[in-house]
Amino acid sequence: MKQNVLKFLTHFSIFAILLFAIHQLLNTFAFVDTKFYYNPWSIHLFLFLITLVLYIGVAYIKTIFKDKAALVFLGGSFLKMLAGILFLLPYFNNKDYFNIENVLAFFIPYFCYLAFEAYYVLKLINEK
Repeated sequence: MKQNVLKFLTHFSIFAILLFAIHQLLNTFAFVDTKFYYNPWSIHLFLFLITLVLYIGVAYIKTIFKDKAALVFLGGSFLKMLAGILFLLPYFNNKDYFNIENVLAFFIPYFCYLAFEAYYVLKLINEK
């Protein structure tokens, strides 16, 4: 388990830093006039932590119950979606910031993190 988590953490950290840098550059140079409700670092920190916890949880459950790891991933993904909605709840209540740029500023990284996580979790689950 440790080897899988360390390998994931290494690759995931590189991925997260690159994605954050791209997001920050876009906010700095392409969307100068747009007011964002959340800073890129808060979005990425939230997504990084929740993705890391979910992967570690799946890896831990796989060591105990090999056949239940996929169910833990599905349940964890559902909880991750609920946490994302709770994270965005203050934004949804603020009508001054409600625009497509703010929605995309959260959901594009969310789906990038989800795709990265799904790839590594599937590799972990299919591992013999």
